[in-house]
Amino acid sequence: MKSPATGEPKSSSSKRSDKESAMKIHALEETNEALKILLERGEDEKKLVEDRIKSNVKELVIPYIEKLKSTGLNVEQQTYLEIVETTVRNVFSSFLQKITSKQYHFTPKEIQVATLIREGKTTKQIADIMKVTRSAIGLHRHHIRNKLGLGKAKVNLRSYLLSLQ
Repeated sequence: MKSPATGEPKSSSSKRSDKESAMKIHALEETNEALKILLERGEDEKKLVEDRIKSNVKELVIPYIEKLKSTGLNVEQQTYLEIVETTVRNVFSSFLQKITSKQYHFTPKEIQVATLIREGKTTKQIADIMKVTRSAIGLHRHHIRNKLGLGKAKVNLRSYLLSLQ
């Protein structure tokens, strides 16, 4: 056999090297295919677990929230229950997945404020719910806007948060 580069006959060590390279390439291709299959299985299992959790929440948690609503709760308790219900219903929403991602680096308080803003709560309502001052909520809003890249842009924060689906 001749070398494609020089047109001269290949040595036995060169033939061996070509054969070893071909075997390595084949082994890598097989490994790559196996990894693809494992990733697909992992995604399928993740989806099954997520569906099971959704079903359990719907069947085991939501009915108790509904029962609690019909009891004699004061206004503050009703507000907290509404927040719990919304949070439980949205636990798998893409919004929560986006704002809790490492991309934005939100603190737990900022996630809480962003969720309440998205629900339509005013700064005063959020401050009352979280038992902090309005200026503290204003600061959280400012940080949220900056982390979302809104800065001083004339964009309604609630509308923007609602668009994060």
